[in-house]
Amino acid sequence: MARDYRWGLFLNEISLFFLVQALGLYVGYKLFLTEQIIALGASSSIITFLTSFTISTIALVLVIKYFKPSGLFKLLFAFLIFVGAETVFGVFIPVGYLGVALAAILVALRFYHPTVLTQNLALIIAIAGISANLGLLFPLSAVLVILAILSVYDVIAVYQTKHMLTLFKGLLDSGTPFAIIVPDKNISVHESIANAKPGTGKFLMLGTGDLAFPIIFAVSALPMGIAHSLAILAGSLVGMLSVHIILTQKKTGAIPALPPIIFASLIAFIISLYLF
Repeated sequence: MARDYRWGLFLNEISLFFLVQALGLYVGYKLFLTEQIIALGASSSIITFLTSFTISTIALVLVIKYFKPSGLFKLLFAFLIFVGAETVFGVFIPVGYLGVALAAILVALRFYHPTVLTQNLALIIAIAGISANLGLLFPLSAVLVILAILSVYDVIAVYQTKHMLTLFKGLLDSGTPFAIIVPDKNISVHESIANAKPGTGKFLMLGTGDLAFPIIFAVSALPMGIAHSLAILAGSLVGMLSVHIILTQKKTGAIPALPPIIFASLIAFIISLYLF
């Protein structure tokens, strides 16, 4: 029996994934050249990130479970879009207030016209900007430790505690999914986000973490040379291929995508150390 790997869907998926990775690395590279961000120490980076990540995750899960304030999630979503977009536009536009204005317009576009297209556009830009900043803020040694911990956490959060699914569903129900929506033939980019829900069409969702952490990894490696960062990006694409194959062959709709993406990126990075 032939297996359906849905290569048409994969083309959409890998195109969106590559777009955010390439944009994030470019923005990080431009900021790196201007030396606008000074990296923290390794130990302080690890402690700061993991503490912030743990507190925010626990807070979000508790809020979703007991309060479900969709307005709060929308405010948080808008803030993240604005911060990330302002960074990206600031790289391309030298006049500061124009970048701020464009970031505000992007936020308004996403919330006043919430389609698959505006959702993806806003998140691609936001993830690229925020990830570029974090990649420059955290040294490579700290990033490697953080990624190892988060890869284990991703497996536990999806398969054991399953709070990742609770968190994702809560954000989806509030109309603010922290994910890029990958459309298939049954869903158009012009459709409302409300139509892009499980059971209503063929699509995949790429979580922000799965998109952001390869960028953070690649940007943190920039002091070693752009070739190593490009290798990490190439490895992440291979990891995304493995994620797609697993998703299309599994009967369940959720898997921890970060481990295979980071593993492939790490292998590519190690290979680059011997080549460059």
